[in-house]
Amino acid sequence: MRTAFAMVSVLALAACGGDVTDSESVLGSPELAVVEDGSEADGTPDEATDEATDDSTDGAGDSGREDDIAQPVACQEGEETLFSCDDKGGKQIAVCGKDGNAQYRFGNEVAEITLDNGKFASVPYSGGGEAQIAFSNGDTRYIVFSRIVRTNFEPGEPNNPEITDGVMVVRGGETIGKRTCIAGSPSAVDVGAGENYGGVASELFYEG
Repeated sequence: MRTAFAMVSVLALAACGGDVTDSESVLGSPELAVVEDGSEADGTPDEATDEATDDSTDGAGDSGREDDIAQPVACQEGEETLFSCDDKGGKQIAVCGKDGNAQYRFGNEVAEITLDNGKFASVPYSGGGEAQIAFSNGDTRYIVFSRIVRTNFEPGEPNNPEITDGVMVVRGGETIGKRTCIAGSPSAVDVGAGENYGGVASELFYEG
């Protein structure tokens, strides 16, 4: 549901459906973007912008704990769903909250990546807004986002908002990977819950 994001970040805009763009790179490792043929990119932005495939490298985030191996992607009983969606590469993305920790998960039914200590941010736009949850892994950031952008500014006409949800991988101030969600599948970033996870910053972690 988009209720929390629409109410908190986009008070003037009723949430509605919209198409999203194809995902642009495979995020199967917390250290690497993977280009279309499954080979490892060297981290330069122009090598990590191909169309997504279902291939990915294995990875369990920065934890490496054995108990992460069987970690489901979907939030479980006793956890708060802070974000979830299916992407066009056939993967699942989720952020689950428990005991003050917002955890990022990515994979099929079982998580290939888990990252802890997500931080929230939210900003309004003209006729829209964006909420983000950022996770750090060394010098790389995974930024889950829910974005509503007005596309029509004709007086008296509808806003025609474009809604996009997904995750960006950012390193050195550049996007090295991106996944976008299938239209209609997302549970948008629950920015209203951010106060329970360290608060909500008033500036985005990354604009991309």
